[in-house]
Amino acid sequence: MPDTTPPRALAAPPHILSRPRLYIDVQHGLCNRLRAMASAAGIAARTDRALVVLWRPDPHCEARIGDLLRYPGPVIEEDDAAELLRARSARVYNYMEIEPGARFEEPILAEGDAPDGDVYVRSAYPLTGPHRDFEEERRFLRALVAADPVRDLVALVRPRYDIAAHIRMASGPGFEHLPHESPDNWPAHRHRELVEWRRKSHADHFIARLDALIAERAIRTIFVAADMAETYTRLAERYGERVSWLERDLYDRSPRQIQYALADLILLARAPRLLASTWSSFSEVAARMGRAGMRVERSGIDF
Repeated sequence: MPDTTPPRALAAPPHILSRPRLYIDVQHGLCNRLRAMASAAGIAARTDRALVVLWRPDPHCEARIGDLLRYPGPVIEEDDAAELLRARSARVYNYMEIEPGARFEEPILAEGDAPDGDVYVRSAYPLTGPHRDFEEERRFLRALVAADPVRDLVALVRPRYDIAAHIRMASGPGFEHLPHESPDNWPAHRHRELVEWRRKSHADHFIARLDALIAERAIRTIFVAADMAETYTRLAERYGERVSWLERDLYDRSPRQIQYALADLILLARAPRLLASTWSSFSEVAARMGRAGMRVERSGIDF
């Protein structure tokens, strides 16, 4: 379990006292948080800073990090501590575009902007800048160890399949009453983009591509992770025993469902071939966690 003791007087764990810190205040859903953590870890390593993760449950992700991962690094979960750390940091970056003063994709610790003290970053996105290290990010993601409840879910699915598909299509007017789909989460132009990419990730497009691959005898068995129960029903009716998935009753952001989501992510990453939903952090992280040589096709681009 990660150390989640709130630092009332900002007493850092002993192993990071001697170095300045990079605080990464992760936002939005599971994979938004993981990719922000990964890029922060790479920048911290290259600038000799200790990484400290701020992971607070909210309507986007109600799970604590300990519900999901055996994460060994320092973690802060207290809102009051977060505000105090931010105020004490030598430099603060904010990638959350809808928040006052935010500067999306501002380079982190660029030349002439590299204080000696602590740095605080608030983001749901990969960090940019001269110290970003893509290979370190990949190593970080692949080294994450799932908590036991997640590992138990992974074990429910057959270990080998020819292709995996991540179908992320639930967005737009029919879903905007949900906190994590609300247009208020993004600037208007980015929300329009997101909705358009969700349309391009409709299950119809994935089914057409899977049908073609089956006809070519390129694949036989399929693993699917989707965001709607109806998608699983359609694929089960069409492909029968060819297709497997993690069965569930809910499609919300509760801690248990986020555990299912992480299990889905691990199962997607195991496939030799992935049909990904473009503009989805979940598909992005699955591809980056995937084995060497994984073939990735993206909705609206490759099919």
